[in-house]
Amino acid sequence: MKIRKNNVKKWVAAAVLAAGYAPMCFGAMAPTPASNLFAEQDVGGEKITISDAIKMALSDSYQVIDAEKLKAIYEEQLSEARSGYYPKLSLDASYSRAIKKAQFAIGGGAMMEVGKNNTYAAGLNLSQVLWSGGQIRGGVNLAKVGAQEGVYNLKHVRDLVTQQVVKFCYDIIYASAYIRVQEEYLKIAKQHLAETQAKYKQGLASSLDVLTQKVKVENIEPTVIQAKKNFELGNLYLRQILNRDPEDKIYLTWSRKDLTLPQVPSLDVLYQKAMEYRPELILSRLAVDAAHYNINIAKAGHMPVLALNADYTYNGLTEQGFPNEKQDRYWSSTAGVTLSIPLFEGFKVSSQVAQKELAYEQAVAAYQNKLKNVRIQVKEAWLNLDEARNRIEATKGVVEQARENLEAQMKRYRAGLTSQLELNDAIANVNDSDLQYVQAVYDGAIALSDLKFAVGVEVELYEKENK
Repeated sequence: MKIRKNNVKKWVAAAVLAAGYAPMCFGAMAPTPASNLFAEQDVGGEKITISDAIKMALSDSYQVIDAEKLKAIYEEQLSEARSGYYPKLSLDASYSRAIKKAQFAIGGGAMMEVGKNNTYAAGLNLSQVLWSGGQIRGGVNLAKVGAQEGVYNLKHVRDLVTQQVVKFCYDIIYASAYIRVQEEYLKIAKQHLAETQAKYKQGLASSLDVLTQKVKVENIEPTVIQAKKNFELGNLYLRQILNRDPEDKIYLTWSRKDLTLPQVPSLDVLYQKAMEYRPELILSRLAVDAAHYNINIAKAGHMPVLALNADYTYNGLTEQGFPNEKQDRYWSSTAGVTLSIPLFEGFKVSSQVAQKELAYEQAVAAYQNKLKNVRIQVKEAWLNLDEARNRIEATKGVVEQARENLEAQMKRYRAGLTSQLELNDAIANVNDSDLQYVQAVYDGAIALSDLKFAVGVEVELYEKENK
């Protein structure tokens, strides 16, 4: 009588059950649903959201504080430059004691001393530049550009800090999901080891099968340990950028909203927004303006300078003591204008003008290069975001299919209709698909942050989203 292979497998499965072996391990072997992979790790301590972390960093970060100080310096430099529009008023005072008086000869060859022993002077001096060929105006315009640079440099630093915080936060979220995937993989592998050991006792599996499964479990355990370390490192780096102590019990909390990718404007709109908002691009344009004003300032060196001068001075002369008597003191005053016309300085000014013109050409070339690079960064981030979005949708379906396949393989393995190798492949497929899905979600979040940074709206969007 010819016996069919499928019937033999059914009889073996029935014999196993009859011998009292129940595959209870597989009852708890169902993998974690994909929707729960990004659930938070229950670590305890003060919970902060991504928005909380950004606010804390923007408030306490050394980089931001330093940029704010630099902005204040630029504003003071503008005030200094504007002082050239105002007159200069000073109070001067002096005293001198004649150690040996001057002498001159009179008739008969006798020498006579000149002057007094004590000379006192005090007065007000006023000076006002009336015209300088545009040098003061150019200096003020240059300082205005510097003040604007301070503003946009601060914005750039705030964007950089925000991007760093977001990166650390999503590193933590990714590490948390990675832990869950590897722990699930280890749990299923251990359950499968228990299943294999039980079958070995019943004579339905070889010692090699048990050894193979033990090796698989031992290979997975280090990845779980590594994943947990990466999670703790992520929290440590987050505390560092928040200026918190490494032992502070603060941990990140997140919601599904933080893992959802919103729709973004078209590429043309993003290019336009980058032109308006990207701080580095604006700083490059300001550098062109500064170079232009430097040319005007250098050219002013060819121009004459017209200034008003006036003074009102008290003078006192005595042989001994302070000039108390009227005949020992008097007042004097002068007023006039000074015109200074540069005629020849060895081509110094011409050389300075040539240098500033070359610097201007450099600034223009740098701006054009920056504009090209910003557009490249915007498109790169936009492409990465689009690719990650598509990969999320694709891997989400694979995750569910891998789970369905594993459940089917579990049932077939219990019935003796599939091999240990096939079941291990199904388990590995679930792990691989989970990792691909987790990686896709992480890549999408980072690509979105990179796009916000490339456009120059990183901080503004986070602030707007949380109002």
